[in-house]
Amino acid sequence: MRDLTQETITDYIAASFETSNKNRQTQLMTGLVKCLHGFIRDVDLSHGEWAKLLNFFYQVGEKTTGARDEFMLLSDVMGITSLVDLLAASKNPEVTSASPLGPFYLENAPVIPQGGMLCRDDEPGTPLVFKGVVTDENDCVMSNALLDIWHNADSGLYSNEDETQDDMNNRGRIYTDEQGKFVVKTIRPQPYSVPMDGPVGDLLKAFQRSPWRSAHLHVVVSAAGCESVITELFFSDCEYIAIDAVGGVRADLTHEPSCYNTERGETLFVEHHFRLRSLAKEPQNDENSSV
Repeated sequence: MRDLTQETITDYIAASFETSNKNRQTQLMTGLVKCLHGFIRDVDLSHGEWAKLLNFFYQVGEKTTGARDEFMLLSDVMGITSLVDLLAASKNPEVTSASPLGPFYLENAPVIPQGGMLCRDDEPGTPLVFKGVVTDENDCVMSNALLDIWHNADSGLYSNEDETQDDMNNRGRIYTDEQGKFVVKTIRPQPYSVPMDGPVGDLLKAFQRSPWRSAHLHVVVSAAGCESVITELFFSDCEYIAIDAVGGVRADLTHEPSCYNTERGETLFVEHHFRLRSLAKEPQNDENSSV
């Protein structure tokens, strides 16, 4: 029988996850064990504190449903989602930065034509024109690239949390033209609070953290032969730009407000160049294997 001590238990458990081929799964699990054990030692965790942590995770699981992912919300407010995005960006600085998907995405938004409207004709709010171009990292234009765009209403609510809106209000998909360009009309999104009626909300309250997200447009961009990107575009004049609750703001995704008079009145213009990474540069590893 092996006599395990606090000095030897970590290596013992980590070694139990090792396999003969030393694959990515082994690296992930042994690294996780060493990190967690290091945390426990650093804070001198007690039985009672560990029980409270387990109960918190239990509550997060209880709150999670098909319509709401409390674990993803926890990942977001802990900065884990953004850190994964930032690590990926550091390896590919020539492409558009990623930012969290968020909990309000809906599949199968309607396809709209160039210059079409994401929102209802009588949608309240500041008119906005969103346009730009999609290329690869070498600035070769991506015709027929698909942009899936969504945002909240002037009330701060997304369509799938507001009974007064159609499910697909402020949502749409648009294909780029032969020059890789696109243009859509909508209204300016508003800042909003992350959900505060669950254990993650209780966590934020306990530490007096702001639950507010800086106003943003969500965009998923995909094109044949390129890696898709999930991202957000921000406005520099938003009052929450410096304290975004999930750390999603990036310098290259932030725009200075620019307004012009149009047939819709004073209209905000946002123009963005999306750069996608060619799949030819995809590294060969085991990152896609499940744990």
